[in-house]
Amino acid sequence: MLKIIIFADSYKHFNKAIEEYEKRLWKNIEIIKLKPSKNKKINEIIKNETSILNKRLSSEKWFKILLDINWKNLSSKELNSLIEEKKHNFSNIIFIIWWAYWLDIEKLNSINLKISFSKMTFPHSLVYLMLLEQIYRTIMIKKWSWYHH
Repeated sequence: MLKIIIFADSYKHFNKAIEEYEKRLWKNIEIIKLKPSKNKKINEIIKNETSILNKRLSSEKWFKILLDINWKNLSSKELNSLIEEKKHNFSNIIFIIWWAYWLDIEKLNSINLKISFSKMTFPHSLVYLMLLEQIYRTIMIKKWSWYHH
């Protein structure tokens, strides 16, 4: 199963498109929406959100992919190949999108891969929408659908 964990408090700018892709993917993906910490101190936000994420990540044998601006970019076909390859060895593949502040990577439970959609910075809800679309695209690639072309 594919999963997405996202820390975000609002999707309103992209809500219609997000709802459309969630509807298309509902049988293929589990979405875990977490509210960002309301703490005023950045170091406490990072600590709290890292702790919450660690609790979620420790429950299963997952292949964990962290979306991070500083890492490798993949094409849609490369993402499809990655997902297909990892499905053979892992019960779940999870994509992680965090909130406005960095997670404490040193305390985060074993991230397997870090990927980037771009060197540009985007709102988290837009990254979520882009990830949903790319996951939908990987399904269409597998089906040789017109959608991918």
